[in-house]
Amino acid sequence: MVKGLKTLSGSASPRELGEKILQWWYEKKRDYPWRHATDPYMILIAEIMLQRTRAEQVVPVYTEFVSRYPTVRDLAKADLEEIEKYFAKLGLRWRAKKVLEMAKYVVEKFCGKLPDEEERLLEIPAIGDYIADAILVFAYGKDRVVVDSNVVRIVERLFCIRSRGEGRRNSKIRQIANSLLVPGKARDFNWALIDFGALVCRPGNPSCRNCPLQAQCCYGKQIATRSLEGR
Repeated sequence: MVKGLKTLSGSASPRELGEKILQWWYEKKRDYPWRHATDPYMILIAEIMLQRTRAEQVVPVYTEFVSRYPTVRDLAKADLEEIEKYFAKLGLRWRAKKVLEMAKYVVEKFCGKLPDEEERLLEIPAIGDYIADAILVFAYGKDRVVVDSNVVRIVERLFCIRSRGEGRRNSKIRQIANSLLVPGKARDFNWALIDFGALVCRPGNPSCRNCPLQAQCCYGKQIATRSLEGR
Protein backbone atom coordinates (compact mmCIF):
# COMPACT_ATOMS: atom_id res chain seq x y z
CA MET A 1 0.00 0.00 0.00
CA VAL A 2 1.26 3.47 -0.89
CA LYS A 3 1.81 5.52 2.28
CA GLY A 4 -0.70 8.23 3.12
CA LEU A 5 -3.74 6.84 1.27
CA LYS A 6 -7.16 7.27 2.82
CA THR A 7 -8.76 3.82 2.89
CA LEU A 8 -12.37 2.82 3.35
CA SER A 9 -13.86 0.14 5.55
CA GLY A 10 -13.42 -3.19 3.83
CA SER A 11 -11.46 -1.59 1.02
CA ALA A 12 -9.37 -3.72 -1.30
CA SER A 13 -5.67 -3.31 -2.00
CA PRO A 14 -4.66 -1.08 -4.95
CA ARG A 15 -3.88 -4.20 -7.00
CA GLU A 16 -7.34 -5.63 -6.29
CA LEU A 17 -8.91 -2.33 -7.35
CA GLY A 18 -6.92 -2.53 -10.57
CA GLU A 19 -8.23 -6.04 -11.13
CA LYS A 20 -11.80 -4.77 -10.75
CA ILE A 21 -11.23 -2.04 -13.33
CA LEU A 22 -9.76 -4.61 -15.71
CA GLN A 23 -12.67 -7.02 -15.26
CA TRP A 24 -15.12 -4.17 -15.89
CA TRP A 25 -13.26 -3.32 -19.08
CA TYR A 26 -13.39 -6.85 -20.45
CA GLU A 27 -17.19 -6.47 -20.47
CA LYS A 28 -17.49 -2.79 -21.46
CA LYS A 29 -14.43 -2.01 -23.61
CA ARG A 30 -14.57 0.19 -26.68
CA ASP A 31 -12.92 -0.90 -29.91
CA TYR A 32 -10.67 1.30 -32.04
CA PRO A 33 -8.31 0.31 -34.88
CA TRP A 34 -5.14 1.41 -33.08
CA ARG A 35 -5.94 -0.91 -30.20
CA HIS A 36 -5.19 -3.83 -32.49
CA ALA A 37 -1.76 -2.42 -33.38
CA THR A 38 1.56 -3.27 -31.78
CA ASP A 39 3.69 -1.44 -34.34
CA PRO A 40 5.21 1.53 -32.44
CA TYR A 41 4.76 3.75 -35.51
CA MET A 42 1.01 3.04 -35.60
CA ILE A 43 0.76 3.73 -31.88
CA LEU A 44 2.66 7.00 -32.31
CA ILE A 45 0.41 8.27 -35.10
CA ALA A 46 -2.70 7.39 -33.12
CA GLU A 47 -1.46 9.15 -29.98
CA ILE A 48 -0.52 12.30 -31.88
CA MET A 49 -3.98 12.45 -33.47
CA LEU A 50 -5.77 11.62 -30.21
CA GLN A 51 -4.34 14.50 -28.21
CA ARG A 52 -7.33 16.71 -27.33
CA THR A 53 -9.39 15.07 -30.09
CA ARG A 54 -12.36 12.70 -29.78
CA ALA A 55 -11.50 9.10 -30.64
CA GLU A 56 -14.54 8.73 -32.91
CA GLN A 57 -13.35 11.72 -34.93
CA VAL A 58 -9.85 10.26 -35.22
CA VAL A 59 -10.86 6.81 -36.54
CA PRO A 60 -11.44 7.66 -40.24
CA VAL A 61 -8.45 10.02 -40.44
CA TYR A 62 -6.12 7.56 -38.72
CA THR A 63 -7.27 4.68 -40.94
CA GLU A 64 -6.75 6.68 -44.11
CA PHE A 65 -3.41 8.09 -42.93
CA VAL A 66 -1.76 4.78 -42.01
CA SER A 67 -3.04 3.26 -45.24
CA ARG A 68 -1.37 6.07 -47.19
CA TYR A 69 1.79 6.03 -45.04
CA PRO A 70 2.11 2.48 -43.62
CA THR A 71 5.67 2.98 -42.31
CA VAL A 72 7.71 5.81 -40.90
CA ARG A 73 9.91 5.64 -44.01
CA ASP A 74 6.88 6.27 -46.22
CA LEU A 75 5.93 9.22 -44.05
CA ALA A 76 9.44 10.68 -44.15
CA LYS A 77 9.18 10.93 -47.95
CA ALA A 78 5.83 12.75 -47.90
CA ASP A 79 5.20 16.39 -48.78
CA LEU A 80 4.27 18.66 -45.88
CA GLU A 81 1.17 19.93 -47.68
CA GLU A 82 -0.08 16.38 -48.11
CA ILE A 83 0.31 15.63 -44.38
CA GLU A 84 -1.38 18.92 -43.50
CA LYS A 85 -4.51 17.82 -45.36
CA TYR A 86 -4.97 14.90 -42.99
CA PHE A 87 -4.32 16.82 -39.80
CA ALA A 88 -6.51 19.70 -40.94
CA LYS A 89 -9.47 17.31 -40.76
CA LEU A 90 -8.85 17.14 -37.01
CA GLY A 91 -8.17 20.84 -36.62
CA LEU A 92 -4.50 20.01 -36.07
CA ARG A 93 -2.86 21.33 -39.24
CA TRP A 94 -0.09 22.90 -37.16
CA ARG A 95 1.08 19.46 -36.01
CA ALA A 96 1.88 18.28 -39.53
CA LYS A 97 5.30 19.93 -39.60
CA LYS A 98 6.35 18.23 -36.34
CA VAL A 99 5.09 14.89 -37.61
CA LEU A 100 7.21 15.16 -40.74
CA GLU A 101 10.23 16.20 -38.65
CA MET A 102 9.60 13.20 -36.42
CA ALA A 103 9.54 10.77 -39.34
CA LYS A 104 12.73 12.11 -40.87
CA TYR A 105 14.48 12.04 -37.49
CA VAL A 106 13.51 8.41 -36.84
CA VAL A 107 14.74 7.37 -40.28
CA GLU A 108 18.00 9.27 -39.97
CA LYS A 109 18.85 8.56 -36.33
CA PHE A 110 17.19 5.19 -35.67
CA CYS A 111 17.15 3.59 -39.15
CA GLY A 112 13.36 3.81 -39.28
CA LYS A 113 12.68 1.97 -36.00
CA LEU A 114 11.27 3.72 -32.96
CA PRO A 115 13.42 2.87 -29.91
CA ASP A 116 12.13 1.04 -26.86
CA GLU A 117 13.91 3.27 -24.34
CA GLU A 118 12.28 6.34 -22.82
CA GLU A 119 15.32 8.63 -23.03
CA ARG A 120 15.82 7.92 -26.73
CA LEU A 121 12.12 8.34 -27.50
CA LEU A 122 12.15 11.76 -25.86
CA GLU A 123 14.85 12.90 -28.28
CA ILE A 124 12.38 12.64 -31.15
CA PRO A 125 10.33 15.68 -32.30
CA ALA A 126 6.60 15.43 -31.44
CA ILE A 127 7.23 12.91 -28.63
CA GLY A 128 6.76 14.02 -25.04
CA ASP A 129 6.41 12.09 -21.78
CA TYR A 130 2.86 10.88 -22.42
CA ILE A 131 3.44 9.62 -25.96
CA ALA A 132 6.73 8.01 -24.93
CA ASP A 133 4.91 6.11 -22.16
CA ALA A 134 2.16 5.11 -24.60
CA ILE A 135 4.67 3.67 -27.07
CA LEU A 136 6.48 1.77 -24.33
CA VAL A 137 3.22 0.27 -23.05
CA PHE A 138 1.17 -0.35 -26.18
CA ALA A 139 4.00 -1.27 -28.55
CA TYR A 140 6.64 -2.78 -26.27
CA GLY A 141 4.52 -4.11 -23.40
CA LYS A 142 6.31 -2.25 -20.60
CA ASP A 143 4.59 -2.50 -17.21
CA ARG A 144 3.65 1.10 -16.39
CA VAL A 145 0.62 3.34 -16.29
CA VAL A 146 0.29 6.06 -18.92
CA VAL A 147 -0.77 8.96 -16.69
CA ASP A 148 -2.99 11.67 -18.14
CA SER A 149 -5.73 13.92 -16.72
CA ASN A 150 -8.21 11.01 -16.72
CA VAL A 151 -5.92 8.81 -14.64
CA VAL A 152 -5.25 11.71 -12.27
CA ARG A 153 -9.00 12.19 -11.79
CA ILE A 154 -9.56 8.48 -11.10
CA VAL A 155 -6.77 8.36 -8.51
CA GLU A 156 -7.86 11.59 -6.81
CA ARG A 157 -11.45 10.43 -6.50
CA LEU A 158 -10.64 6.89 -5.48
CA PHE A 159 -8.43 7.94 -2.57
CA CYS A 160 -9.76 11.47 -1.84
CA ILE A 161 -6.47 13.20 -2.51
CA ARG A 162 -5.79 16.45 -4.31
CA SER A 163 -2.66 16.95 -6.37
CA ARG A 164 -0.96 20.29 -6.74
CA GLY A 165 0.15 21.69 -10.05
CA GLU A 166 0.05 19.41 -13.10
CA GLY A 167 -1.34 16.17 -11.71
CA ARG A 168 0.16 13.85 -14.32
CA ARG A 169 3.65 14.95 -13.24
CA ASN A 170 2.90 14.54 -9.54
CA SER A 171 5.12 11.77 -8.16
CA LYS A 172 2.51 10.61 -5.62
CA ILE A 173 -0.21 10.37 -8.27
CA ARG A 174 2.10 8.40 -10.54
CA GLN A 175 3.11 6.09 -7.70
CA ILE A 176 -0.50 5.38 -6.76
CA ALA A 177 -1.54 4.88 -10.40
CA ASN A 178 1.22 2.34 -10.89
CA SER A 179 0.24 0.52 -7.68
CA LEU A 180 -3.11 -0.26 -9.37
CA LEU A 181 -1.40 -1.88 -12.36
CA VAL A 182 -2.02 -5.57 -12.97
CA PRO A 183 1.45 -6.96 -13.87
CA GLY A 184 1.78 -8.40 -17.34
CA LYS A 185 -1.44 -6.74 -18.51
CA ALA A 186 -0.28 -3.17 -19.03
CA ARG A 187 -1.80 -2.82 -22.51
CA ASP A 188 -5.26 -3.92 -21.41
CA PHE A 189 -5.07 -2.08 -18.11
CA ASN A 190 -4.19 1.24 -19.72
CA TRP A 191 -6.99 0.89 -22.26
CA ALA A 192 -9.24 0.04 -19.30
CA LEU A 193 -8.29 3.26 -17.50
CA ILE A 194 -9.01 5.29 -20.64
CA ASP A 195 -12.46 3.76 -21.07
CA PHE A 196 -13.22 3.87 -17.34
CA GLY A 197 -12.43 7.61 -17.30
CA ALA A 198 -14.58 8.20 -20.39
CA LEU A 199 -17.59 6.07 -19.51
CA VAL A 200 -17.77 5.91 -15.70
CA CYS A 201 -15.43 8.26 -13.86
CA ARG A 202 -16.24 11.17 -16.15
CA PRO A 203 -15.04 14.73 -15.43
CA GLY A 204 -18.61 15.93 -14.98
CA ASN A 205 -21.57 13.82 -13.88
CA PRO A 206 -19.64 10.61 -13.06
CA SER A 207 -21.66 7.41 -13.25
CA CYS A 208 -21.01 6.35 -9.66
CA ARG A 209 -24.02 4.01 -9.55
CA ASN A 210 -22.47 1.95 -12.36
CA CYS A 211 -18.97 2.01 -10.92
CA PRO A 212 -17.44 -1.34 -9.91
CA LEU A 213 -15.35 0.51 -7.31
CA GLN A 214 -18.15 2.40 -5.60
CA ALA A 215 -17.88 0.43 -2.37
CA GLN A 216 -14.15 1.19 -2.10
CA CYS A 217 -14.10 4.68 -3.64
CA CYS A 218 -13.74 7.61 -1.26
CA TYR A 219 -15.50 10.00 -3.65
CA GLY A 220 -18.22 7.45 -4.42
CA LYS A 221 -18.94 6.98 -0.75
CA GLN A 222 -19.25 10.74 -0.29
CA ILE A 223 -21.77 10.90 -3.15
CA ALA A 224 -23.77 8.00 -1.70
CA THR A 225 -23.82 9.66 1.75
CA ARG A 226 -25.05 12.97 0.30
CA SER A 227 -27.82 11.14 -1.56
CA LEU A 228 -29.00 9.47 1.65
CA GLU A 229 -28.87 12.73 3.58
CA GLY A 230 -30.95 14.45 0.90
CA ARG A 231 -33.83 11.98 1.13
